[in-house]
Amino acid sequence: MMNYIGGAGNSFCRKSFSIDRTVAEALLTVAADPHTYLWPSWMEVEHEHNWLLAGSFLKYRVFLNGAPAAVGPFRPVRDGRAVAERYDVTGLLRQGENVLAVQSRGEKYGFALTLELTFSDGSRQTVATGSGWKRQNANDFCNPVCWWHPALGMSRGTFGPGEQPEHLDGTRLPQNWERPGFDDSGWEAAAVTAVDPFELEAGEALHYTPVSIAPVRIEQLGDGRIVADFGRAVVGGIELTSPCGAEIELRLGEELLPSGGVRFQMRTGNCYQEGWRFPENGGTLSHFGMRSFRYAELLGYPGRLDPAAIRAVSITLPFREEDSAFSCSDPRLEQVWELCRNSIRYTTLDVYYDCPSRERMAYEADAYINMLTHFAVEHQTATARRTILYQMNHYTWPCEWRMFMIPVVYEYYMHTGDLGLVREVWPRLKSECTFHHLLKDGLVEKFPMRVIVDWPMSCRDEYEFGPAEAVPNAFLYRDLCDQSKLAAALGLAGEAREYEELAARVKRAFNTRLYDPESGLFLDNAASRHAGFHANMFALAFGVIDDDKVERPLAFLVESGMKCSVYGAQFYLEALFRYGCAEKAVELMTSDSDRSWLEMIRLGATCATEAWNPELKPNMSFVHPWGSAPGNMIMRGVFGLRPTKPGWEEFECKPQPGGLKSGRYRIRVPSGIITAEFDHENGELVTRCTHEDLRRPMVPPLDHDRQCAGTVKDR
Repeated sequence: MMNYIGGAGNSFCRKSFSIDRTVAEALLTVAADPHTYLWPSWMEVEHEHNWLLAGSFLKYRVFLNGAPAAVGPFRPVRDGRAVAERYDVTGLLRQGENVLAVQSRGEKYGFALTLELTFSDGSRQTVATGSGWKRQNANDFCNPVCWWHPALGMSRGTFGPGEQPEHLDGTRLPQNWERPGFDDSGWEAAAVTAVDPFELEAGEALHYTPVSIAPVRIEQLGDGRIVADFGRAVVGGIELTSPCGAEIELRLGEELLPSGGVRFQMRTGNCYQEGWRFPENGGTLSHFGMRSFRYAELLGYPGRLDPAAIRAVSITLPFREEDSAFSCSDPRLEQVWELCRNSIRYTTLDVYYDCPSRERMAYEADAYINMLTHFAVEHQTATARRTILYQMNHYTWPCEWRMFMIPVVYEYYMHTGDLGLVREVWPRLKSECTFHHLLKDGLVEKFPMRVIVDWPMSCRDEYEFGPAEAVPNAFLYRDLCDQSKLAAALGLAGEAREYEELAARVKRAFNTRLYDPESGLFLDNAASRHAGFHANMFALAFGVIDDDKVERPLAFLVESGMKCSVYGAQFYLEALFRYGCAEKAVELMTSDSDRSWLEMIRLGATCATEAWNPELKPNMSFVHPWGSAPGNMIMRGVFGLRPTKPGWEEFECKPQPGGLKSGRYRIRVPSGIITAEFDHENGELVTRCTHEDLRRPMVPPLDHDRQCAGTVKDR
């Protein structure tokens, strides 16, 4: 039974309890109000929405004896359910008085928790929320209005879905309320707001983990402002200590202004500008919610800022640095890979999403790229699995995005071998995520959702919309090919043949109806004379073009350069590696043009950005993992590492070094640790690939002294 307390809004809740025996295990289970959404939304298409959060993204921060114990919850996979997350807190308990303390931001009922104690003698004890807890209203401490500086409350932008302004009045913060020994006799008895109001959904083994980040540079500007640079993107908040009473204006942002201050009125429409008041004797204040920033600017801070007095606190999932490593003969490519790896390392939350500032929403296209890059830099698949389950209950508006779900599930299955998930989603996948039932003369004439082609629109290369469009029909071909393989994996031989035959029919029609024999290229649609970059790029990337027609579209792609967006770059690179144009692919990944990953770094980004630069998308985010294509294409393209049997039971290692002289890649996958290398010896390319099987005794290393080393099988 889960008793909810805290209610709507901000509150402090605490419970003291005593322990007189040795604790063998202590498990904390926490649930809170489900997340709610701003829908019908501004991008509604029939019954699909943009799923922008309406309430608070984080709903609780739990402390045990003053130490952080839990932050959450995750978004539920299905709306209306509460996610019950479980934490092992054994190491935080002590004999004598203990205190559970919760800072809650509820939407209706608040939160509920149980602490199950198992002692070394086998006895048990449970501490649970209920009327025996104490509660203090915290709305006057954390306020959306800065009463002592009303101008800060004027609308200059949003804090983003799931966030509110946090004007903190430290004079109203009960000092040490989360620790033993605090006198809560003046607090009210907590009222039970509900008992088991929601169906519970089990949480994941991974949890949000606070990480404290020191500034790498502090600059004292001439007018008294102070700017702290944390040297990396942060999804989280600020912890600030003042030595005395002060009223400080805090500004956060992803980039600096030419004047040296922080762009707190961000390009994304966010405005991170808050007032924090410290009591006479000073103290420490910190955010409850989450922002996206690299820089902090302080106005009104008393004296010089000691670096130890300010910290950024990241709230993301833990990341295993040791799971991947990459080095090569070109330091530019190493920089780009690190940028892409950090795009996962610094940002991963409960599901894959677009950006942590403006929307923080799961999109299918973002999920595809984020997942592939995640698999290439860390052995962690729970986020991908949860994303698939969540996304299929939260579809978004673009046509191709819906069709991404089949490739997402297929790539997930090939990486993990998780046939159980495929079986679970298969009925909906084949009925809701493909449009083959609309085929007419081999192609879909008009798709029922808005075709997006590329994003932002400034990167569409004058693509022409019309009947039987090339881009969504290329997606349909990819879907049918993947559906056939998934059906075969499920033992559905008849369905596998059906999808294979439909794919062949689409391919015939595509090469007949959309091919322009005069130019040798493929047209944007059946009524167009424009043979655009995207029509040919997606067709090549997905393999829908007949072999005898590949030469001209491939040459067109090589000649064109980066006409697409950071999203489209994923498929540009896939097309180039698919047809052996590695030199061009490596050239693009190491380019320093204004449409390059080195341009992102030059702009000050430490993660992939939403667009190549602000000229192409003035409201771009500087933290947007969907721009991380090299993060997976270095592994999948340059080193040619791909699973050929689910779960990497068998895999291929076919390096395409392009212009690189040498390279080494190590990645942990479900079947073990793979290390691939290439080098030039006596003018010849030599490749090596080893597989350390972590499930069984290690097999002898596999050496292959030739390019395109073939299939490396785990023997």
